[in-house]
This record gives sequence, structure tokens and C-alpha cells, in this order.
Amino acid sequence: MSEDAQVEVEAHVRYSAFMKTIKVFLTPTNKLDELKTQLDRYFSHLGENQRASHVFVQVSCVSLGEDKDEDNWKTIYFPKIIPDDGNIDYMFRLMVENNMLHLCVRSIEV
Repeated sequence: MSEDAQVEVEAHVRYSAFMKTIKVFLTPTNKLDELKTQLDRYFSHLGENQRASHVFVQVSCVSLGEDKDEDNWKTIYFPKIIPDDGNIDYMFRLMVENNMLHLCVRSIEV
């Protein structure tokens, strides 16, 4: 993790559970579980009984606006799943542009 790891990243997160994109602030981490924990806090804040199951990163030039059809979004914008800890450092180092990150979260109900 770089020396600016404590600087929060503005993340635009599309939650598939309620088809909405919200702006959140994430602290860069090296662990997928820690990232999911941060995202789960926003589920709780929104009153959702959901937990992150899969996290996808998206190139920053793409808008994840609320008007996007879910199937259309999946096929056109090619989100990349973050399957394990090995991809988290890569994501925070190379996918953050102008201190912004675009994610999609699939969740499970708990």
C-alpha cells in the first residue's frame, strides 16, 4: 500500500440489491474482507439487510447512473470481479483516477 493509503477514496458504488448508485468514501486496504466490511456499513446505513458477496471494479470513464438497465450494464461496461486479496492492491493503485473509484456490489440477504 502506498504512503497515501490513509487518504479516503471517493467511490461511486452501484448496489445491485436496490439498483442504485451512491457515493461513499473508502479507506484503501489490502484485504477483500476489509473492503466488504466498509461496503457493508453503507448497507446498514441505508437500512438494508444485505451483505456484500461480490465486488466488481469498473473503469472510471463509465457512468454507472441509476438509469442503466442491469443486464445492459453488465454486457456493455465489462466490470471486473475482485475475487481475492491479490486484486485489491491493484484496484486501489491503478483503478483510482482523480481520487475516484467505480464499483458494483452484488449482495446476499442476511
